[in-house]
Amino acid sequence: MTSEQRMAAELNATAGVTALVGSRITPLYRKQGSPLPAVVYEVISDEPLNWAGGTTGNSQMNLRIYCMAASYLGAKELGAAVQTVLSGWNDDDGRVWHLLSQNDDVGDPIPGQDVPEFYAIDQSYTVWHEVAA
Repeated sequence: MTSEQRMAAELNATAGVTALVGSRITPLYRKQGSPLPAVVYEVISDEPLNWAGGTTGNSQMNLRIYCMAASYLGAKELGAAVQTVLSGWNDDDGRVWHLLSQNDDVGDPIPGQDVPEFYAIDQSYTVWHEVAA
């Protein structure tokens, strides 16, 4: 199981997250107009850790997680729930998850309205893991 699959499974298995999003935890994008709140994630980079003598057999992955809701407070609540699960998490394969940064974000305005389609908490995580052979 990849790091991102493991992360999605952990979020889907956590009542504090699923109470907010149900099963709306998806990779890469959320279809415009689909129900909120939702979690969208993507791998930003997966870099092998090398040294002068060759590879270490480990890699550092950076993931971005968007915690999206119809209100700013809803996005903050979802972001806090996701952070509680992932920040400092040691998964079953010995991967250690670290929150690197978190910032606010907002979607495009809804046509004809003066409100954004969504509010989001944008989280970046790093996780070190063994490279699959």
